[in-house]
Order: sequence, then C-alpha cells, then structure tokens
Amino acid sequence: MLKMLKAKMISVMGFTRISLLFLLTCLSVTCVEYEIPSVTLQALKPKGIRVFLPDDPRIKLFLFEGIVKSDNGTKSEREIWGYGSKKKYGWVYEDFDIELKFGQSIDYSVFVSGNNPSFESKGSDGESELKLFGNIRKFNTFLVTVLEDPTAHGPHCPKTATRVRGGKACAKEVIFEDNFNRFRDDLWQIEHYIPIDHPEHPFVSYQRRTTDPTVKIENGTLQIIPRIQQDLLKSESILTATLDLNSGCTQPLCSIRATGAEILPPIASGRLTTARFAFTYGTIHIRAKVPIGDWIYPEILLAPLSQKYGSLNDASGILKIALVRGNVEPGNDKYGNKILAGGPIINAKCRSALEFYYKTIPVGYWGDDFHEYTLHWAPDHLKFSVDNVTYGFYKPGASGLKSWLPSSCRGPWYELLKTGGIMAPFDDHFQIVLGVAVGGSVEFADYIKSSNGENKPWRNRGRKASLSFWQNRDTWLNTWTQPALVIDYVKVVAL
Repeated sequence: MLKMLKAKMISVMGFTRISLLFLLTCLSVTCVEYEIPSVTLQALKPKGIRVFLPDDPRIKLFLFEGIVKSDNGTKSEREIWGYGSKKKYGWVYEDFDIELKFGQSIDYSVFVSGNNPSFESKGSDGESELKLFGNIRKFNTFLVTVLEDPTAHGPHCPKTATRVRGGKACAKEVIFEDNFNRFRDDLWQIEHYIPIDHPEHPFVSYQRRTTDPTVKIENGTLQIIPRIQQDLLKSESILTATLDLNSGCTQPLCSIRATGAEILPPIASGRLTTARFAFTYGTIHIRAKVPIGDWIYPEILLAPLSQKYGSLNDASGILKIALVRGNVEPGNDKYGNKILAGGPIINAKCRSALEFYYKTIPVGYWGDDFHEYTLHWAPDHLKFSVDNVTYGFYKPGASGLKSWLPSSCRGPWYELLKTGGIMAPFDDHFQIVLGVAVGGSVEFADYIKSSNGENKPWRNRGRKASLSFWQNRDTWLNTWTQPALVIDYVKVVAL
C-alpha cells in the first residue's frame, strides 16, 4: 500500500505551524503492501505517554499522532503529535507533559517511512512543504486502564542485569559512549592530585593543565601525555621545589615539597574518570593505541565508585581492561610491549593469586596501532578480549571469586567480601579510568632491562626509587618515542 505524508510548515512569529496531508506511497522497492508492526501504548504516572514500535530495518522514521478523548467520549483539547526516537529494539515516542486519567481514550494513527524527508519551498512567505513517503495505520483506539511506572521495563526496554548509577539500563542498549570529537566535561573529570596512596606507587602526579596539557583532544582522539615535571618547573628543581595542585585539586593530597630523597614526582601525567557515570555489569569497548617508551604503562581500567569492601590496597577491586608495558626490549617476556595483560585485582597484596592472562602480538608491538580492548563483565564471569578474540576468562569458585585466593592471603578485608555476592568485590558500581602511569613499585620486576639493554634504574622496595629513576633519565628518556595513550572511542553496552 502506498502513502505519502505532506506537511506544510508556515513560520509565524518564530513558531512553526504544521498541516498534514496523507497520500499514497510505499516502503519497499517493489511496492508490495507493507504491514506496520503493532505498536504498544503506555499511559504513565504521574504524567506522560509512551509509544513503542518494534524494530524493522526498513524503517527510517516513525511519526505518532493522537487525539485524547475524555471518559465520556468527547474530544478533549489535547492533541499528541511527534516523531519517535530510534532505540536498540525499535522506535519510542514519549511525551511526559500530557496527563492521562483512567477511562480516557486516545484515537491514534502511526506513520512509518523508509526514506528521509525532503523539503520543498513554496515561496518567499516562509511557507515550505515537507514530503515523506511511507505507510500509515489510522484510527486505532487506546483505552487508559492503568497508569504505569515510567521506569519499569517493558517491550521498549527489555530487562538486563546491568545497573546504571542514577538511571535505568535496557538490554543491549549503549549506556555510555564518547568518540572524542570534543572534550566533554559532563562525562569526564580530569584528575588533579598527587597519588600518594596509589597501590602501584607510580612516579607521577596527575595534573589538569592549560599549557603543556597532559590531556587533550586532537584529530578525534583523546590523548593522555606524560610530561617531564622538571621541564614544567622552569627555573626550580624537582629536588627542592614545592608542587602545589590546590587549585582544582580532586583528591586529598594536593601539595608536596621535595626534601632529601623524597623528590617531586618526576612525571606530570593525565588521568580521567567518569565522575558522573558508573555501572555494574556490562560490556566495555575501548579502542586505543597504547604508549611505547621505557617504564610507561597505560591505565585502562574500572575502579570502584565507593569503597564498599575497603580502600586499602584496592580492597574494593580493580578491573584491568588492558595493561601493556612500554618497554620494547625483546627479552622482557611478559613485561614488554609485545604482551597484553588483563584481569581482576581483588586486593593488591594478593595480586599474583589471580595472575593476569596474557596475549602476545605475533608481529610488531601493541603500541604500533589501534586495537579494541574489551571487558565483558557479567554476574557470573569476567571475559577479556582484544579485537574480538578472547584471551582471558574468570569464573567464581565454590564461594565466589574470592575462592581463588590462597589461605595466606586473608585479612579483615576478606571477611567483608563474604558480605557480597559471588562476584564480590565486582558486584557494585565501577567507574571508567583512563590514564598514563610511569615506574612505580609493582608493574616492572627488578630484573627487567630497558630498551637500551640497561638495568632497571630503581628497586621496587628501594627508599630512593623515584630519585634513582630520575637520576638515570638518560637511560630511558630517549626511548619515549610514543609516550601518549591515544583513545579513539569508549563504549559501554548493557548486557
């Protein structure tokens, strides 16, 4: 069946008046009669209406028009008209301003189109004509018998195990996405503090800078760039100066003064968190190009929103989505840029008990190009993938994930895990964290060599670790050929 919708739009004092006319056209190329799927209407409380049209790949536009009648069948003053929005499972039209009551009815029609609209100007008086080709189903009646909770799941929003902070998730829906065409303060917080309590003790401070930025958007990508702190101090020295990050500080430690072996963090780096977005269970995809350079490693991870199971030594868990060290020395086995690692940290003191899975790139290095790193976080397992190839899988034991911890790795924090579910501590809201760290006391074993074949210039338990790292900068600084972490996109999809 053929239908065409023609809408005349006349601009009057800034407002647009629309008149509708339905004619014949078709959805399919062969003009075979098309049956519009049945729509579902919901009257919402305290106010509103929702209309759901099941998905059909041929549909490019969905239009709903209705007339609300009172309970005695007379026409009310309220008409409903608008375009639906494309969702994962179909099209949804919502109007949260209209108040519906029991016994009222709505006479409605729906129009669907498989083509994009076209405008045709009719003169210089501001009048134009909108033409749409598609199909129309007219003169259906919906009776209000119940007012439904607008947050409840339904055909427009199938149930999912995914939970979103302050909101609702629908199965298979994208719940977070950033393609980094511009920096979005509504999605990301750039950290500005000194991470003295970081369990990995990296030799960095995280800074939000306007000059020599550690975080920037360039060519549609997010770039996180570690910089030499001494270069930023100009005339002062990291051996004696004070680093003051009080203005805009995002964590408790905002200022530090160098004294003796306790120098300023040698590297100023960037770190972002989704301060407003957090979720439990879902699939996160991050397409990134990891850094190349000695003693650099990316922070591509999920961190807990609240410290439900404690804060010391990451007792509330960390999910490392991708870990690739920057060293390219061939003899660095699992500590080099040819090796990708990913996995959960239940407690930093027991990290080796859940040793990460590893994947070796057969040619070149992970940092040579972009790759999509994926974590599938479900109520009963964790799955780690790269470029759609799974390389790591964790499933709870008899008493949950904590089953895999040895008896020697227990403490008060372990007792708290017993209060959670089988995935504890990974059964609560987590945030996305993106950053670049350098050195530290965890990510590089003491026997590792630099890309120049030099011995590692510090010891993980050494009191002067940061100072030794800095004093031996001639052995690593020239290897920083690609120190930035470059992110193409981040996307989170509900289960």
